[in-house]
Amino acid sequence: MNHTIKICLPLAAMTLCFAQAFADSPGNRYNLLPRLYDSEVSAAKAYILTNHNRGNKTKDDYSNAVILDVRRIAEHVAGHPPGSYSIPFPHIWGSPKCANDNGVDPCAEGDEASGYIGYNVSADAEIGFGDADMKDGDIPLEQFVEYVETVIRDKDTPILTLCATGYRSVQAANALVKYGGYTKVRNIWEGFNGQYKYAYAGGSIFVERDENDDIVIELDGNGVEQVNTVRLDLNGDGGVTPADRDGWAYYQELPVSTKIHPKKIDQDFADLYYE
Repeated sequence: MNHTIKICLPLAAMTLCFAQAFADSPGNRYNLLPRLYDSEVSAAKAYILTNHNRGNKTKDDYSNAVILDVRRIAEHVAGHPPGSYSIPFPHIWGSPKCANDNGVDPCAEGDEASGYIGYNVSADAEIGFGDADMKDGDIPLEQFVEYVETVIRDKDTPILTLCATGYRSVQAANALVKYGGYTKVRNIWEGFNGQYKYAYAGGSIFVERDENDDIVIELDGNGVEQVNTVRLDLNGDGGVTPADRDGWAYYQELPVSTKIHPKKIDQDFADLYYE
């Protein structure tokens, strides 16, 4: 199904509006295909499912769910949903900008080596989303799922994946379904940090055209064509700051913990949690 969105551009003393049809997306923030997991879930609903629905055994729901934080170790240490598991994917430590999947570190010849550790997600188009040139690690992605299986043994356990803004968590959710056979996996749409919100009329839309000349909308500043941007000051503090991002820890103001639970961290890299 196609839908029509109205885009308004302020031009001097008048406003020019035009309509553009867009195809339905799979629902995640970055329109990543395919979506192998069940669906998206809001951060607020994820909090309810993991804190206020304990003991509810309603068939086919996500009560008694667990949150799987797949952000880097350093991100988890800085703050995370209380009680969440930390099993990083695909980036475990450091930045992938200097990494590739053949074990060679292009930054090693400079003053600083990246020290990057990560999984080889570009090996699978349904996990790396067809980006064969993605800068990633050399750990087989199946190893991530194999580790999760040692922690979450019941394949019917409801799992809610979480990253910073909802990209890595989609990769992890797909991997859990495809390689692990988990039956109840949802992605926390906003992520822990979230993205800024924009006004609909006169708002910010980054327009990029793909190989079919179809319009792709981006809100992260990486678009090719840029319309005037209007970020929203959601909390009314007089300025647009990270607190206005729509994630778990910011505008939604959900609980955040810095306590490290030894039994809920990735034991293969446990020493890195205390560096």
